[in-house]
Amino acid sequence: MTILLAEHSGICFGVRRAIQMALEAANEGSDVCTLGELIHNPQVVNELAQQGIGVCQSSQDIHNMSVVIRSHGVSKQEWEALQATDNQIIDATCPYVKRAQELVASMSEYPVFIMGDPDHPEVRGMLSYGNQLTRVIKPGDPLPEQNWKTLSVISQTTQKLSNLQDLVGRLLPRVLDLRVFNTICSASTLRQDTAVKLARRSDLMVVIGGKNSSNTMMLQDLCAAETTSLHIETEAELEAEMLSGAESIGLAAGASTPAETIIKVFNKIKEIKGEPGTATRIGEIPLFKEESC
Repeated sequence: MTILLAEHSGICFGVRRAIQMALEAANEGSDVCTLGELIHNPQVVNELAQQGIGVCQSSQDIHNMSVVIRSHGVSKQEWEALQATDNQIIDATCPYVKRAQELVASMSEYPVFIMGDPDHPEVRGMLSYGNQLTRVIKPGDPLPEQNWKTLSVISQTTQKLSNLQDLVGRLLPRVLDLRVFNTICSASTLRQDTAVKLARRSDLMVVIGGKNSSNTMMLQDLCAAETTSLHIETEAELEAEMLSGAESIGLAAGASTPAETIIKVFNKIKEIKGEPGTATRIGEIPLFKEESC
C-alpha cells in the first residue's frame, strides 16, 4: 500500500503569518481578539482561544483592544468602526487579499466584476472597497444582458484558474476594453494542481481541512471529480470501512491545515491498515511530485 501527500499541502504563508502575528500580540500582554475566526480551521481557532486569543463577531462591540484582522481581510466599514472605538488594529490580512482589495478600490471609476463566492468574508471585504459599479459574479453564473466599453475582472484569491479563464472567455466578445487581474494565489493554484494529479493515480483521496474552509472544499470538489474522495477535519473521523479496498491513498490539505493534523491523519491510516512505521514530522511522509509518476 502507498500513502502519498500532495506537494504544497497544508498551512500557507498568509495563514502562518496571521497566526504568528496573533500570538505575538498575546505575548505582549494585551487584550487580544480576532474579528471573526482568524482562519477557517476550528482546531486552530480553539488552540488560539486557549492562549487568550478570542473571537469577536462584531466590530461594533470591540473597544480599547488589540484586534487582529483575519487573513481573509475585513470590510472597509468594519475597519473604520474599529478605528472609531480606539482599538489597536493588527492587520494580518493576507498580502494577496490586500492586493485584491487595493485593486478593487483603484478600479472604482469603472465597472468591476469580482469572481468568487458572495458569502465568503474575503469577497465581502473586497466588495466593500468598490461602489455601485462593483458586483460579485459566481463561477458559471450567466452574464448580465449587456455589453461594456470598459470592464475590470478580479478574482477571489482561492478560486480555480479555470473558472477565471471561463469568465474571461465569455466576456471577451462583449467588452471593448477588458482588464483582467489574476489575483488568484499562486500557492492555491499549485495546491489544486498537485492534488488533482495525485487523485488521478489514487484509489482514494483524503482531503484534510476545515469544513468551512473555501479552499479545502475546492480541493475536495476537484479530487472527487477524479476518484473517491473524503473530506475530514481530523483523524478522529476516519474509520476502517472508509479505507476498505484502497491500496493507493493520496492526502491533500487546505491552506489552514497544520502539519500536526496531517501527521495524525497519516498515522491513523497506517494504524487502520496495519502498516508499520509512523511519522513524527511532516518531512517523514512520502511526498507526491509530478515527476514521481
